[in-house]
Amino acid sequence: MLKTARLDLVAFDLERDLGALHAMFSDPAWARGGYMAPTGSVEQSRERLTQEFGDNGGWTWVLRVRPDEDAAGLIGVFSDQGSSIRGISWYLRREHWGAGLMTEAARVVVDHLLRQPSITGIEAWIDSRNLRSIAVARHAGLDLVGRLPRTHYGEIAQSVVMARAAELTDLVTFGVAPVLFVNDVPGTARLLCELLGVQVRFELDDFVQLGFTEWNGQSGLEIRRASGGVSPATVTVDVGVLVDPIHDAARAAGLVDSTPPEDTPWYRRTFTLVLPEGHRLTVSGPVRP
Repeated sequence: MLKTARLDLVAFDLERDLGALHAMFSDPAWARGGYMAPTGSVEQSRERLTQEFGDNGGWTWVLRVRPDEDAAGLIGVFSDQGSSIRGISWYLRREHWGAGLMTEAARVVVDHLLRQPSITGIEAWIDSRNLRSIAVARHAGLDLVGRLPRTHYGEIAQSVVMARAAELTDLVTFGVAPVLFVNDVPGTARLLCELLGVQVRFELDDFVQLGFTEWNGQSGLEIRRASGGVSPATVTVDVGVLVDPIHDAARAAGLVDSTPPEDTPWYRRTFTLVLPEGHRLTVSGPVRP
């Protein structure tokens, strides 16, 4: 058992805790607040719990607010997928929202997990609209490390990836900047900004650095003026929105060689944007709902 100022974190028992957790999972208002779908039956709740936590080495805890014996929520790592970086998730009953209980629990649980020799890092994928859950992750010491496109319960959204390593070290490599040599540097930069929503981070003479945000220190694209023949490059760009409107905009802008969108076996929808010099940008986003 783990303890905090107000909580007992007790090892999860499916049969003992299913009733209280089903009451949470089946609450439509709770599901809307967490950007997920409610379960329709006790068996569906059982299946969710078994799938997410059933083979995780016993690292799942229910939250009990002293002196109550019922589960107020749940926190644990996902079923083992053979990696020393373990995904974590947490759920809290709606009547306890806003009291800081999950923040209290997550800090203790993450600290405990990162002391385990088999775990080198903890990672949480959180809907980018779920500001309450993102705050929990930050208070547990997790930092934003990336984003993923998400098609979830009929909605297009994004997941922020928040993580914390057992041992903090500076990265050796922390950025990649593919270079596209083109004949019209400002025109190409302007086109990519309009199509992909990227930002001009730096511009000087025949050189433009494009970034995916306005912040410095992140990967992006470099656009340089071609001084001779151009060898076409291939670059993959991840986006968090449907790619079909981007494809339509590319065709409208005159990039008629761009290939149509199609779904991939790895749950992405992609198309290839072809620039006048022959550069191929594979634009990868979420599948359609």
